[in-house]
Amino acid sequence: MGSVREAQKRETEARVLTVADELFRTRGFTVTTIRDIATAAGVSTGTVMSAGDKNALLVASFDQRIEEIHQGRAECRAESASGAIEQIAELVEPFAELFTADPQLARVYGSILVAGETASSTFTELADTLINEVEAVLVRAQVQVARPLAESIYFAYIGRLFTWTPQDDHNTEQLKRSLKGIIAAICQTRKSQA
Repeated sequence: MGSVREAQKRETEARVLTVADELFRTRGFTVTTIRDIATAAGVSTGTVMSAGDKNALLVASFDQRIEEIHQGRAECRAESASGAIEQIAELVEPFAELFTADPQLARVYGSILVAGETASSTFTELADTLINEVEAVLVRAQVQVARPLAESIYFAYIGRLFTWTPQDDHNTEQLKRSLKGIIAAICQTRKSQA
């Protein structure tokens, strides 16, 4: 009986999260209310609140999309003939696309994370996954201090995502070029120190 209840609870939470994500993207975070989410999901406001407040729901929806990117990449991993900088840039490009698809929502997500009141798996397991992917590229490129360099690249990448203020918010290519430039600068700095 307990496992059936747990399954129903997870299913309801997933539905709430899906509806919240859709409403945040179509209506906007600020105007979407817990009551809107409850109505659209066909549940009570208490049920929505048990899944999380608005901030937690937004963080969970972004984290879920970021995790889907990681999982998709793990399923179709292929060796690339391009150089390390290009390979690392390719690793972060899907996230640049995610953040420029809805820059206003991405900024709200970033501000919630910076406030520190809502936990995010992005800065724990998912961060480790990306750092490990970058490290693997660097190891294949025979970089001696691959882990610290991978961590430096990751934190520079996160900083760039959360401080992105281009002339055109939706200019994904501009953000990708910026990220690639940062990656190249970090890698070149390491080479010059060797």
